[in-house]
Amino acid sequence: MSNGDEKAPAPPNPRHRSSILNFTAPQPKPQGTPTVVVIGGGFCGLHCCRLLRHKFKVTLVDAKEYFEYYPGILRAYLHPQEHRLLSNLYQPICDEMGVTFVWGEVTRMDPVSKRVYAKPVFVNKEKVIPFDYCVVTTGSQYGIYMNVATGVNAPSECLWYPTFLEKVIKTQSVWGELDERFLAGRRQHFERELAVLQQLSQDKGTVVIAGAGFIGIEWATDLKYAFPDINVVIVESRGECVGVMPKKCKEYCQKYMDEAGIITVYNLKYDCIMACPENGGKCKIHPSLAAKGVSQIDRIYMAVGVRSINQFMPVECLDDMKYDKGTGDVTRGGWMVCNSQMRVLSKGETPIANGCVYTAGNCCSVQGLNMPKNSCPGEEMGSIACNNIMAMDAEMRPAEYGGCFGFFIPKLKEVHWSFSMGICATSLGPWDATMVVESKEPGSGYTVLTGQLAAMQKEFIRWSKVDQCRMGCVGRAIFGLLH
Repeated sequence: MSNGDEKAPAPPNPRHRSSILNFTAPQPKPQGTPTVVVIGGGFCGLHCCRLLRHKFKVTLVDAKEYFEYYPGILRAYLHPQEHRLLSNLYQPICDEMGVTFVWGEVTRMDPVSKRVYAKPVFVNKEKVIPFDYCVVTTGSQYGIYMNVATGVNAPSECLWYPTFLEKVIKTQSVWGELDERFLAGRRQHFERELAVLQQLSQDKGTVVIAGAGFIGIEWATDLKYAFPDINVVIVESRGECVGVMPKKCKEYCQKYMDEAGIITVYNLKYDCIMACPENGGKCKIHPSLAAKGVSQIDRIYMAVGVRSINQFMPVECLDDMKYDKGTGDVTRGGWMVCNSQMRVLSKGETPIANGCVYTAGNCCSVQGLNMPKNSCPGEEMGSIACNNIMAMDAEMRPAEYGGCFGFFIPKLKEVHWSFSMGICATSLGPWDATMVVESKEPGSGYTVLTGQLAAMQKEFIRWSKVDQCRMGCVGRAIFGLLH
């Protein structure tokens, strides 16, 4: 029993209440609000969700449960615990934005009935998602369709990206038992590859990397820094590294690799690392490799070529494709063709679904333009697509965009080259890098930063970009100035 002299407890101060007690359920959108389905939750997909969430009912569909910062993913194979700095679950991100998240693989998109069909991870029955507008931002993957005996992955997958297509997981994947649709499976993959590298380091093994582009150079320099006892070799079909970069950048990267003891072999076709039946299924050492002191190949990493992930789109929306004669799988091509307004075209001529299906990012090919396949151009294209969706919607719901005498009603825009599209940073180990701006054509641009300062700049870009994708205020403020 309480003592009569005791004072009654003071009411709780509302300012001290937890965020849970202050939580209020998001208000549903008014009836008649159009629905937008965004397919693919990478940089461009999340960017579109952020732009459209206030005016539309937005649904994000992705085959995996997490977002991943791909430009920095190589470091996770050497330090798996760093993956937490590069990823985040989609569900809390979507909750913060007020967006519906569907965790499932899109099996087909019907532009006539305006429906997306997805296979959720935990349900056998397909989910039908109707839409008024759709934005396809499925991105792309590195890796040409090549099978090598000492390679780390099957031809249908790429080490640098999670394997999330159900067909590949069940029938073709080298690591299908890990199921990288789950964050835990992805983490186990990093740890398993690290164990292989640790053993190679003990054995002083030789690793060959096919491709001296951004991924190939970053992986070679990170690998050599972490495991100096591994012999690292880069094979490139062109005559120099990072061929699209300006001369100063190429020379800086080559000097770093030479000083680090990384062997570079140029003007050599990639089929030189194919397995030879007469050599017991192993790669026969090419004379150009032998001349550089390479006597054996223990592991091969593919870091060349790009391929699309548009298998669910109508064939008439895709450009010329190449198929594997044995499996029938698409090996190259299959890019969505769109016009400068980012509308998906049928046979390169007519917009599908009355112009209500858009695309952006690495998954598409814009008529008349050659866009780099990285995050900044992708988000720039996403901004154009979202603006044009709102411009179409403004014709149906002008009151939503009235503003001051209609001054803020959006107008249709066309994609064009912007400053952010020409920014490119290349890591050279954890403490060195190059930073290039205004890179439009191969060999163009200016190398504005090198060394540790460039490495710090790239690390800041990584931190702020992940913060933006997690709906952090700092990252959103920084990148809001670019798009």
